[in-house]
Amino acid sequence: MEHPPHGAAPRPARTAWIRLAVLAVLLAALGSWVATGGTDLLREVRQWVDSLGPWGPVVFAVCYALAVTALLPGSVLTASAGALFGLPLGAGTVLVGATAGAALSFGLARWLGRPVVARYAGTGRLARLDAYLTRRGFVAVLVLRLVPLFPFSVINYGAGVAGVRFSSYATATALGIIPGTVVYTGLGGSLGDPASPGLWIALGGLLVLSAGGWWAARLVRSRSVEVSATAGSR
Repeated sequence: MEHPPHGAAPRPARTAWIRLAVLAVLLAALGSWVATGGTDLLREVRQWVDSLGPWGPVVFAVCYALAVTALLPGSVLTASAGALFGLPLGAGTVLVGATAGAALSFGLARWLGRPVVARYAGTGRLARLDAYLTRRGFVAVLVLRLVPLFPFSVINYGAGVAGVRFSSYATATALGIIPGTVVYTGLGGSLGDPASPGLWIALGGLLVLSAGGWWAARLVRSRSVEVSATAGSR
């Protein structure tokens, strides 16, 4: 497998601990929410969404796409889709919304131009991302979606000013976000029943994804150190 660009994941151990700490806080908040009657609110929201009929998933997908374009984190929205629609429909709705949002961000980045995107993403980081995406195209986008070494929104806007074809970008995005989407919608779909096996399966999947990202970050950092050492010895 082609490795992501060097320098993409500095201090991977620290990043992993931060993510695990955030996950622990979210789980604690979720437990408190359920214990204090949050399921009643969830039931009311579900009833409202059900009243929209077939337009419910459509409205959610549109809102999700706009949220992605506005650089908002999607994990909470993804879990919400699972809580509102269940795993199969919720995951499908998120895949449509996230891919559409990624496509909108791609087009917006091309319209805004590289200088504007560089101010947001950082010139150095954008240069590394640009070189990797231009060289590997579909494979690069797929790897970066599966292993979140760059934030989702940075990839969206960075790809828009890189030399990657839109068709490759969109296809790799749709495929690469499937594992995370299934895990988070499964987690959200288990909110109404904290004792269900599905909740623990989803949590296990979340830990696997986090561990995979941590391992990949360490691998990238070690390769970066090796390359730097080799270059310095020449």
